[in-house]
Amino acid sequence: MGKSLKTRLKENVFLRGMKYLYKSYFGFSRSKFGYCGENVSLNPPLTLSNPKNIFLYGDNKLDNAVVLATNAKFIMKEHSAAAQGLKVATGGHAMIIGRNYREVTEAEKPKGLDKDVVVEENVWIGMNVILLAGIVVGRGSTVAAGSVVTKSLPPYCIAGGVPAKPIKLKWNIDEILEHERILYAENERFTREQLEEIYSKYNLL
Repeated sequence: MGKSLKTRLKENVFLRGMKYLYKSYFGFSRSKFGYCGENVSLNPPLTLSNPKNIFLYGDNKLDNAVVLATNAKFIMKEHSAAAQGLKVATGGHAMIIGRNYREVTEAEKPKGLDKDVVVEENVWIGMNVILLAGIVVGRGSTVAAGSVVTKSLPPYCIAGGVPAKPIKLKWNIDEILEHERILYAENERFTREQLEEIYSKYNLL
């Protein structure tokens, strides 16, 4: 018995391509996001999986980005942005003994594979960066183009590589404290002790 018209339409490569292009350029609405603040720049094409799990807190930019936030959140805080080609995955495929991975449904996935991805305030992300599940990019950091971030990055660092690692501090601690004093309320600022502890952990002092 031949395939139904509905099945043939679904499998039609041309129609699937047109649907993808429409969704990438016109198929997203800010009202469907978990949160979309003021002065957010969204430059298509964009592939956004489950926009209700995407939170953009204001003065952000996504440009030709892929954000897969099926079961966990992607959070980008104020004044952070990404150059072209950002890719975010808040989860991964589950591997279960005796099953092909493509047969495993989202409901069957073991817990712990899906984790939030958080970009803190005032972060710049270079071209073609990949952010993987469970990482936090610290406030004020810069992530070099082409990096794959598999572990969290400290605040005010310059990081890069595959996998991405902190390379150096953007400024010395006195300069960071002055920057924080100007921009953030006292209860939101890092203390010298906190910064020293963080940077000692990453061997950045």
